[in-house]
Amino acid sequence: MREVIGRRVAGVVLVAASLLATSACGGQLPPGADGDLTNQWAAVAEPQSWRPDEAKCADDFRDVSYRSAYKPVACDQNHTYETVAVADFTGDAASRTTPPSEGSPELRAAWTDCSTKVSTYVGGDWRNGALWFGVAVPSPAGWDGGARWYRCELTALDGQYGDPVARTTPLKGALASLKFGCYQYGSQLVAISCAKGHNAEFVGVWNAGSTSFASLKGMNTKIAKACRGVIASYVKVPNDGNINYRTGVVWNWPSQADWDAGDHGVRCHLWLSKKKVTKSLRGAGTKGLPINYA
Repeated sequence: MREVIGRRVAGVVLVAASLLATSACGGQLPPGADGDLTNQWAAVAEPQSWRPDEAKCADDFRDVSYRSAYKPVACDQNHTYETVAVADFTGDAASRTTPPSEGSPELRAAWTDCSTKVSTYVGGDWRNGALWFGVAVPSPAGWDGGARWYRCELTALDGQYGDPVARTTPLKGALASLKFGCYQYGSQLVAISCAKGHNAEFVGVWNAGSTSFASLKGMNTKIAKACRGVIASYVKVPNDGNINYRTGVVWNWPSQADWDAGDHGVRCHLWLSKKKVTKSLRGAGTKGLPINYA
C-alpha cells in the first residue's frame, strides 16, 4: 500500500506542475518567479539497499520483506519467528532484475541452503521436530536498490505441521526438546508420552528426492517400503521380508507449498495397530519389535 500511495502522490504532483507550466506561458510571470520549475527541486533519491539483522526475532513472517514492515525484537522478548541466518544470492541469481519468486530455481536453492543452516542451528535435522522455516527475500524496491540477501526464518510449531508458537528464548540447540516421539494412532496421530500406552512412534524422515507433489498419492507401496527401511534402522531390526510382519507404517508429508519450496521429507512412523507399548522402541531390536505371524 505504501508504494501504491507513493505513485498516486507522484502522479498528482506531475499533473499540477503541467498545469502551472501551461498557465505561465500565457502571460507575465508573478514577482519572484523565474519561469524554471525544476531548478530548485531536490534530486530524486536513488533506491537504497538495506540488510536485516541476524540473531533477531519478530512476530510474523513475510516471504517478501519490506523495510517499512521490518520490526525486529530481541529474542528474549515475546516473538514467533527467529532469523537464523542472512545469506546472499550470487551469480545468475544476483543478476536477476527482480527478486526470485516462489517456485523458481533460485529460491529453491536458497531454501536448501537455509535448511542446512537451520539444522546446524537447532542441533540436527529440523524435520525431526516441531519446527518450520521460510525464506524471505527483499521487496522489488529493495532489489532495485541493490539488496541481494535472503533470510532464513525459523519458528517452533505446536505439533507436526502445526501452528507457530510464540516463545521468549532462541531456538539454538532446541531440537532435542522439540523432537517428535510417541503417538496414539486411530484416525490421526495424537502425541503422547512414550511412558504411556501407545501404538505409534516417529522414526525418521524419508527423502523423496525429485518426486512431484502430485505423484505422492499414487506411491503408497514405495513410501511404505521406504519407511519400513527407516523403521528397521531406528529399531535395529533386519530390513528384510519379515519387516512387514513386525510393524505397520504411518506416514505424512508437508503441504504442497512447502513441498514446492523444497521440503521433500516424508515423516515415517512405526504402527502397532491394536498392540500398545509403554516405552520408545528406538534401538529395541527384534525383542522389542518381534515378528507377528498371526
